[in-house]
Amino acid sequence: MEKGTSFLFAGISFDKKKFANDFARFKDTKQGNGDGPTDDFNIGKRDPEDVAVSVRKRKRKIAYVSEVVEGFNVFKSSKSVSLPFEEQNDQDEENQPSRKKKELNKQIEQDALLRKKHHIHVSGSNSPSPLQNFAELSSRYGCDSYLLHNLAELGFKEPTPIQRQAIPVLLSGRECFACAPTGSGKTLAFVCPMLMKLKHASKDGIRAVILCPTRELASQTTRECKRMAKGNKFRIKLMTKELVRNADFSKLLCDILISTPLRLQLAICKKKVDLSRVEHLVLDESDKLFELGMLKQIDYVVKACSNTSVIRSLFSATLPDFVEELARTIMHDAVRVVVGRKNTASDTINQKLVYAGSEEGKLLALRQSFAERENAVDDFRAGNTWVLIATDVVARGLDFKGVNCVINFDFPDSAAAYIHRIGRSGRAGRTGEAITFYTEDDVLVLRNIANVMAASGCEVPSWIMALPKVKWRRHRPERESISTNPEDQEE
Repeated sequence: MEKGTSFLFAGISFDKKKFANDFARFKDTKQGNGDGPTDDFNIGKRDPEDVAVSVRKRKRKIAYVSEVVEGFNVFKSSKSVSLPFEEQNDQDEENQPSRKKKELNKQIEQDALLRKKHHIHVSGSNSPSPLQNFAELSSRYGCDSYLLHNLAELGFKEPTPIQRQAIPVLLSGRECFACAPTGSGKTLAFVCPMLMKLKHASKDGIRAVILCPTRELASQTTRECKRMAKGNKFRIKLMTKELVRNADFSKLLCDILISTPLRLQLAICKKKVDLSRVEHLVLDESDKLFELGMLKQIDYVVKACSNTSVIRSLFSATLPDFVEELARTIMHDAVRVVVGRKNTASDTINQKLVYAGSEEGKLLALRQSFAERENAVDDFRAGNTWVLIATDVVARGLDFKGVNCVINFDFPDSAAAYIHRIGRSGRAGRTGEAITFYTEDDVLVLRNIANVMAASGCEVPSWIMALPKVKWRRHRPERESISTNPEDQEE
């Protein structure tokens, strides 16, 4: 019997009784008794050569059937039989995960390890894999060479945590709201995928809108956007007061428009801009934009971006729950990306609380603080560093690369205000320092700042952490005129 004959009856039952007559007939023919099928040939009536051929064919058939019968007997008596190749493959697919499933599980495990390493927390269905490096922008998404060249030229060697996850989310066409510490590279996280998706300049009108809460931040975002788009012919415009008054947007070519909410609302009301073709809408410092003073303006702009395929994204260093709730009402199947702990300050800032006693004491403490940092004073005198006295306006997103210390002269009104204020230092991985003056009037809400400090790894006196947690109250100290003249203080 030929090799492999035993496979033929694998899984088949052979009923001997049913085929008893045929089996006896074939058996008699094989023994040559002359009573079998050869009698049907009518040898005497046919040509001898035809008869010989027919006999040979019939013998071959009989021999084949005999071998099949023997094969069945071997199959029946054997304890184990090898399965055909096709049936082995079927069982392999049933008993073992497919190669694609194995690769998917391996990728999910790698993604989880990378996110854990960089403290990235993601929620949302089918979140795309984070970036290992900027080179993956080319291998995974076909990034143009000009953009990779600009990243290298601007000194971006490795993506920051927010860039690792937010860029793939936006490139995959998903909407996103992201929360990451100040100075962590959020602007690049939404500008880079925006430029990649737009690909090249067009005459189809405004295709992307970036909203910022302040004019200063809008100006800075415009500069950063132009630096990233260098080498391409994108038309990037900042909405200024003059532009709202005089420009004819029907003739003004613009791919990316950057504006504050009020100015853009005025332009829409005057029917100077058409946002129906906008493909990307970014709300930067979104928690500030969703405050009551700007909420109606934001709603006006969102409705004007009527393109059904528009991709909306929200970015901020603080993301209160009410902002998330509002965001979900305008976004579809969004991915939530949080780096570190939500609503915490950067861990690169060394934070301090200094008791000043009174409003006059703050001036003395301020003077003493600079006297303790001789190197900083020397650099200031040489023009290498400078001191900026400002309100909360500059606390939103502005990047001062030379600032290494922030002093909160007035106690912040909220944890978010505190986080954004001190975030002017300790940016892009550099270390910084933040000092907050407080008086007796501030002790009631001192615990709220202390919680932020502790969450970012700073040491906080135990007596402060033992204070009762109270609801933050908005307050400003009532000051009398403060004199810096020692003689006046003596009187």
